[in-house]
Amino acid sequence: MSDRTFKRRLDRRELTTPALLASEHYGPILRAQGAQAELEQMRIEWRERQERARARKLRYEASFAD
Repeated sequence: MSDRTFKRRLDRRELTTPALLASEHYGPILRAQGAQAELEQMRIEWRERQERARARKLRYEASFAD
């Protein structure tokens, strides 16, 4: 999955998950499915993707210095 697609998916999760977890009806269902842990894993993956993108950019810029 591309970074752009992943970020859109993460943004949707960031908007919907907290409200659904606070819901009287959907909250227990989502907690049982581990929605909070999934959201945290997506956040971690996004940070890793950003770090890899920065590293690629630095390598690219360094290739001009050689």
